[in-house]
Amino acid sequence: MNNLDQYHDELVDLIYKIPLDADGWQPFLKRLNSILDSSSVHVLAIDLEKDAFSFSNCSGKLSDEQLTVSELKYLHYPVKEDIRMTHFFHPDRKGWYQCHHEITEDMVSKSLLYQKILLPIDMRYTSMQDFLLDEKLCVLIGINTSRKRGIIQQEYLEFMDRLFIHLKRVILLQRKLYEFSTNAIVGFELINKLAQPILLLDLSGQIVHANHAFKKIENYSDLVAVRNNRLILPQPYQSELEQNLNDFETFFKKQRVLGKGDFQDGCIILKSKDGEIVYVFSTLLVSENEMKMFGIRPIVMLTFYHPQFTPNVDLNLLNTAFDLTRAELQVASLLLEGYLPKEIAQKNNVNIDTVRKQLQSIFKKTNTNRQSELIKLLLNMPKYNEGTGFYSSFEE
Repeated sequence: MNNLDQYHDELVDLIYKIPLDADGWQPFLKRLNSILDSSSVHVLAIDLEKDAFSFSNCSGKLSDEQLTVSELKYLHYPVKEDIRMTHFFHPDRKGWYQCHHEITEDMVSKSLLYQKILLPIDMRYTSMQDFLLDEKLCVLIGINTSRKRGIIQQEYLEFMDRLFIHLKRVILLQRKLYEFSTNAIVGFELINKLAQPILLLDLSGQIVHANHAFKKIENYSDLVAVRNNRLILPQPYQSELEQNLNDFETFFKKQRVLGKGDFQDGCIILKSKDGEIVYVFSTLLVSENEMKMFGIRPIVMLTFYHPQFTPNVDLNLLNTAFDLTRAELQVASLLLEGYLPKEIAQKNNVNIDTVRKQLQSIFKKTNTNRQSELIKLLLNMPKYNEGTGFYSSFEE
């Protein structure tokens, strides 16, 4: 008996439980990922009539939040950057698509997508197959493995083929779930998984979606309010936000006409008279992938940071990643807690010029240029969970 056969009945049982729970895919994907010893397993649907991503569910060795952050970063890259999908949708493809047949190590070394997104989360090799592919809808599964694990062997693919008849039945039973729906936009579901407060606006400033974490910061801070479905900030910050939205809209229109362009993310630092600080980072979601994932229109994503909800960044990891000195680590940590450089100097009993020099050194080592960029970088650093041995993203 093939060693994989022992898992067959267990996985089939999990497959038929998928329709019974709103998150029914997770137990199956998590167990399958463990059995295959893969980095992650991803079920993705594309509504071919709408040309939009209509379903996404992933499980892997990283935490759900880390996978979500990586998926959002992936969406920021142009479609042409992911040559795997071009080969997968080639009309001559039959059966499993395995990327190593076309994607060489030289191509990987020159690809920003691989270097900045896929390789850091141990996704060197991908095997993909469709459960359903017709003129309207494609539902596929992607199995991703690391360099160390290597490609998925043929016996594993044959084992997966045996599961496909059951997976196809489940998907056909729930076909409507995988088609595009304005009531279940994939991008909204993704950001709901994040612990960072996030608000989505259209270019006119209307709120499109708020995740659960945003509602917490709205209740906590007097600097952030919502009225008539619009974000309201104290002046002069409200005017600055409106100008940012105007700039985003101008850029978007030019990009559509000229077909190129790059726009820097924005940052507004809100300060109250009693010293409260809230950072608001703005990102225009305008790539082809992002517009497909967030409802086929340009969206501005606002990410909020309040020192009250400080992520517990692992200082050893910071030291390893950027070679920061002990003093620089302390400055970075205090900055993340909401202290101003002058306050950090007082707290550390040093001259303000010393703190400024330390900040300049931190900027250079982390390839950032200002405090807001550094804080955004720190927010995306993993946090070490004691007892698990794994790093995970910002959690309260």
